[in-house]
Amino acid sequence: MHQDKLSFLSTLFVPLLNNLQADAVGKWGKMSGQQMVEHVAGFFRVSTGKIVFPLVTPVEHLPKFKEFLYSEKEFRENTKAPMLPEDPLPVRFATMQKAVADLD
Repeated sequence: MHQDKLSFLSTLFVPLLNNLQADAVGKWGKMSGQQMVEHVAGFFRVSTGKIVFPLVTPVEHLPKFKEFLYSEKEFRENTKAPMLPEDPLPVRFATMQKAVADLD
């Protein structure tokens, strides 16, 4: 499964994002298309250690959280990251194309 996810991210994900409208509204949540792309770019930086946040999850819960992240289980709708504000962050880039390019 892991290879399938990596393949999707490296070959299919960005082309799909190139077809997403910057002002697209999701089926749930508050982010626009561009806010979601910029959020994913930030998530990639966190997951690769380029951005580091203080640990907010109790250490004893980490194995369970890691197991979930490696599973095929979906996030619940409107799952909020504890370090983010209630409302989506404003976009950082002038265009969707620049936001998608930031993923590279």
